[in-house]
Amino acid sequence: MKSFIASITCVVIFVLSGNVFSEENKRDETLESSQEAKDHCLGKQDNEKVQKVKYVIDFSNYSGGSVRKWLESKGLSCEGSAKYHTEIELSIDNGVLFIKTKQPVRGFIVCKDIILVEVSKVRIEWGIIQYPKDASFERGNRNEAVSCYIFFGSENLSSGCFMIPDLPYFISLFLGEADEINLPYKGRYFQAGGRFVCVGNSELKETVISEFDLTSAFQTYYKKEAPAISGLCLEVDTTTTGGGGKAEAYVKRIEFLE
Repeated sequence: MKSFIASITCVVIFVLSGNVFSEENKRDETLESSQEAKDHCLGKQDNEKVQKVKYVIDFSNYSGGSVRKWLESKGLSCEGSAKYHTEIELSIDNGVLFIKTKQPVRGFIVCKDIILVEVSKVRIEWGIIQYPKDASFERGNRNEAVSCYIFFGSENLSSGCFMIPDLPYFISLFLGEADEINLPYKGRYFQAGGRFVCVGNSELKETVISEFDLTSAFQTYYKKEAPAISGLCLEVDTTTTGGGGKAEAYVKRIEFLE
């Protein structure tokens, strides 16, 4: 797992630009609820088809102290700029993790130990407070206030660059200000094994519940059966945007469904 985290770190440093603790004032306590649904982004399930939750990441039992140390105790490792309060502020308020950048940065929070079999979907409850200025996959400015990378299997695929470590297949889900929903974008590297998918165009401070069919999407993108989920990380990237690289997002809960 250490080698996996090291590989992710190298990727974040060299690739994904694409072309925890501070006490802060309380955020708005009334965050509107909505749900995006299109193709692999799923609508509300019928009551008769309630799916079993196999694995959950949430922040509900945080009781104070260093957010970064608390995340570490939960098996979540801060890497890249996410290590440093001066670059990325991490705070937890009412069970919600807030991620705020102070400058052009790239950092991520890695789930250290995760092997999930018989999982078909992911459900993420999250939102954007400030999008990175001019961020747009459509225009090749591949920055996000927050994205969720989900890795599959143990087979490493070529990054397309000898300086960048190979990695397993992945699908990266993000909220975009104006990008097309459910279109699998490719990055500059990892074109054989990486796809970036906008799962919602949420309004600022609007809580979105994004439910995404991982099994179906993997089969569509890669023309093969999806291996077990083998890794997960939250990433923020404001390295190539304007506005001083400032952005802010929040994540309440990530669920993997049977």
